[in-house]
Amino acid sequence: MEKIEPKILKGTRDFLPEDMAKRLLIMGKIRRIFERFGYDAIETPVICPAETILGKYGGEGEKLTYNFRDAGDRWIALPFDLTVPFARLVAANWRDLPMPFKRYQIQRVWRAEKPQKGRLREFYQCDIDIIGTKSLIAEAEIAKIMVEVFKELGFINFIIKVNSRRLLNEILDSYKIPKEQSLEVIRTIDKLDKVGEQAVIEMLEEIGIKKAKDLMKLLKPEKDNKSTFRKVSKFNIKEIDTFFKYCEKFDIPEKYLQFDPSLARGLDYYTGISYEVVSNDFNFGTLCAGGRYDNLCGLFCNEDFSGVGVAFGFERIVLALQEMNELENVGLNSQVLVTLFDKKSINDSLSIYSELIEAGINSEVYFESDKLAKQFKYANKKQIPYVIVCGPDEAKNDEVTIKEMKTGKQETIHRDQMVSHLK
Repeated sequence: MEKIEPKILKGTRDFLPEDMAKRLLIMGKIRRIFERFGYDAIETPVICPAETILGKYGGEGEKLTYNFRDAGDRWIALPFDLTVPFARLVAANWRDLPMPFKRYQIQRVWRAEKPQKGRLREFYQCDIDIIGTKSLIAEAEIAKIMVEVFKELGFINFIIKVNSRRLLNEILDSYKIPKEQSLEVIRTIDKLDKVGEQAVIEMLEEIGIKKAKDLMKLLKPEKDNKSTFRKVSKFNIKEIDTFFKYCEKFDIPEKYLQFDPSLARGLDYYTGISYEVVSNDFNFGTLCAGGRYDNLCGLFCNEDFSGVGVAFGFERIVLALQEMNELENVGLNSQVLVTLFDKKSINDSLSIYSELIEAGINSEVYFESDKLAKQFKYANKKQIPYVIVCGPDEAKNDEVTIKEMKTGKQETIHRDQMVSHLK
């Protein structure tokens, strides 16, 4: 039979045990903070009817959404993000849910974009959302969670950029930009970090915005939040002002918050406060983003459920932590390897292995009675810190020899001291 090349698609990745240990550690930290604030986990299907996914993200998002006909000629799409599937879930189950409903979701999503550092076609998002309330306390709580997550993961120089889609729309109205063109303008402004201010000005002029330079000057944040507030004070900034006051009550240091009127999340469904988290230590782009959406559930039901949420860009967070050397000493699961000295020692080794498992110590037994050097090599390759040897001499005296692999130090102790010694 002709061999099949063991390849994967571009923009996807295999994760070996060393990779997964790091990823699960990070996910665990994020999950624990979500749960500390009272968020419960949900999961939604990977394959969806295309009509529930398409038409929710704007022109550029539509191009990046994987969709296809299956063998039954059903039109299928893969999730572009977790927010739209969540809105569909709420519309289908709201009668059984406590409202407001707080959920977290850690799942894969798919985007057909050009792969680059920190940007894959198949990747994880870690989402939190609150749905069923329009209170700005919800926005402030999510800002608090973002701060707690990034502090817990070891980030120091991060900033939550904050704006309001309502404020941005009001500013665009003052420049006589037609409502039917505002989303196109917002998607163009959203490219600011990627292409720079001059390129955005030129793109705006190309689509007929006459005072593009003045607009971008107005939207540019000042050196501090107070100055930025003053700059746009002729517009209705009550929403942003209230949000900042609630953040103060949540004990969020202002150094983590930047009012940025140029922040324009490109997705069509945002309606109010929006956020982006960036780090001054890395050039990975946005690490976390989201905002308020008032009308998303209305696409699936007649109820009026406003929501707010953010998605943590898991792959970029992993890359950033690797560059920070925060993932250097993440071990694998096994803490102890029980060797097989020879065939006569199998029963003793299996008994020791069973005792360790019953004691709750992550352990494994070597399956062949190979040379001890080979078994030690296996332990090193798996980053197992301790190896237990029970040869004829140890068995005769009801003892075991425990070797610490990092130092090479070994100690022979009585068998009934083994568990307490390792613990």
